[in-house]
Amino acid sequence: MTGWLIWIGVLATLIVAAALIEAYVKRNRKRNLADMRPDPDKISKVGGIERYGLDPLALAQAEHRRLEEEGWSSDPSQNETTAPDAGEEEKQDERR
Repeated sequence: MTGWLIWIGVLATLIVAAALIEAYVKRNRKRNLADMRPDPDKISKVGGIERYGLDPLALAQAEHRRLEEEGWSSDPSQNETTAPDAGEEEKQDERR
């Protein structure tokens, strides 16, 4: 009976040793830094512009069209007679 226990212990020890050796080899394997770099074709050259479809020229043209339709305002401070927060105070008074 003790002979079987010895063989089971030896087998378990070999399995644990093999796992430790594999972990050590994987951790200390030499890799070239260039091999770890992602493929240039898969990543976008410009961070968020190309990746998310944010074309600066198209955005500027859309803003220009919007301003043409709504009308240009040369100086917004001349048109405003009250502070920007004044409307919020009026809303609070109406709620009471």
